[in-house]
Amino acid sequence: MASLSKTERALRGPGIFEITLGVLLSISLGVVLASVYLILKPVETVKELPKEPVLGAVYYVQGSSDTNKARQWQRKRQMLSEGVTADISFSEEELNAWIASVVPQAAATAKPKPKPAVKPDDKTAAAPAASGPLVVVDRPNFRIRDNMLQVALPTTINAVGFSLPVILQARGHFDKGAGGFVFVEDELYFGSFPAHRVPGLKDLIVARLLAAQDIPGDLRTAWEKLILVAVEGNALRLSLP
Repeated sequence: MASLSKTERALRGPGIFEITLGVLLSISLGVVLASVYLILKPVETVKELPKEPVLGAVYYVQGSSDTNKARQWQRKRQMLSEGVTADISFSEEELNAWIASVVPQAAATAKPKPKPAVKPDDKTAAAPAASGPLVVVDRPNFRIRDNMLQVALPTTINAVGFSLPVILQARGHFDKGAGGFVFVEDELYFGSFPAHRVPGLKDLIVARLLAAQDIPGDLRTAWEKLILVAVEGNALRLSLP
């Protein structure tokens, strides 16, 4: 059959394929825009979770970094690295003190360097300098409540001349895997975007983050020997045989 002319196509209107393609593209664009909106939507930072949460709001409670409650973390870390038989419990203060000794505070909110002054008649003005990395990840923060561990990564996205703060936070528990105990994220929020509701996305994000971490060899070996990793109440319990 001869192909339809432009006039006949105009009279008959779009075909099923064109309509289907248009609908799919519209849905895809809507999903992308909605995801970006939720990622950039500010998270409510509070000291305690409200008894009656606001519908649609995502909250972030920072874990304690009280050094007075974290004086034993170095001894506990040594016991863990030595691999001797022990039953060790870490509080969120001890975990935050440990991570503070390893990961420096990121200059996520640092102001950009001022551009050099250029005279009005200077025709050889240099091109503007690069604005720095697109994503700046700050020091992780731990919080333990009600048999659940929360790991948060304050992040800054630098784009189009703006610095946008975003908080990546995961809450979950530990399960025994083939290579040892693994952290299982029951919830994973990137900003206000619930990444745990998108199949495969949660595992992809976590895999990328773990790949970027430099874990000391002695601690990696000790972790593989653990016979128990559990979040109990407000503490992380580790047991070595």
